[in-house]
Amino acid sequence: MKNILLIMSILLLISCNNTIGSDDVIELTNLEFTIDDEKDVTSTALIVKGSVINTGPSKVSSPWYIEGMFYSDTNFTTILGGASQRINVPLESGVNYNWILSFSSSDILESEYEFFGFRNLRGYINQ
Repeated sequence: MKNILLIMSILLLISCNNTIGSDDVIELTNLEFTIDDEKDVTSTALIVKGSVINTGPSKVSSPWYIEGMFYSDTNFTTILGGASQRINVPLESGVNYNWILSFSSSDILESEYEFFGFRNLRGYINQ
């Protein structure tokens, strides 16, 4: 019984690091993000694409993460949720990486949000 509780506690702690917008991470300040002008809406997902360049003097070691928040429109008054992507390659200084973030939820019909908003994009590593 103790082993089961220990395993469940470990799994819970691991899953807590995936909270979008968490302050319990180290934000990477030497990343410059570009968001593509065209956003995609499907019947099952809201999709944003872009690129990031490491403008700092040293490489970003893997794994590192990109995350952002999805809103119902570009007034940013109703948040739908967030998404993150784990990056499993290091990012050298001056190098670009193309990223895609996709959001879906059983609580909404994604195709109804053709003009969704997206912001609060950041890169980070877990502490």
